[in-house]
Amino acid sequence: MPLYRAGIDMFKKYEKKFNPTVIGTRFTDVRDLALERAQEGLITVGTIRDLVRPILDQYGVTGGLRATYLAFALALARHMFRQKGDAAKKIATALKSYYASAYDLDPAILDEIINVVTGWVAPY
Repeated sequence: MPLYRAGIDMFKKYEKKFNPTVIGTRFTDVRDLALERAQEGLITVGTIRDLVRPILDQYGVTGGLRATYLAFALALARHMFRQKGDAAKKIATALKSYYASAYDLDPAILDEIINVVTGWVAPY
């Protein structure tokens, strides 16, 4: 029979585990690695944005809609780093379908973003 913890039980465990000295030491120990990873990740995000902006300019996408297309590109890239081959194509197709239907984005623009982020266009 599973044991379900109440909120107060979880809080008590958190309170016991929270030690500012230990946490500070852990942050100090991994600081250099964390900064390297952050730099790599932020450069990747900047590159993806730089690749997608000309497409949005070409189609005259303005305002908040630009952010939605950029969010699609970043979500796509995040999945493409984890998956390859047919799995990546299925994910790209599903993301395209989701963003096209949920946010009413233009599938042609999404295809171009897929092409520039991954190098290929996912089928409908």
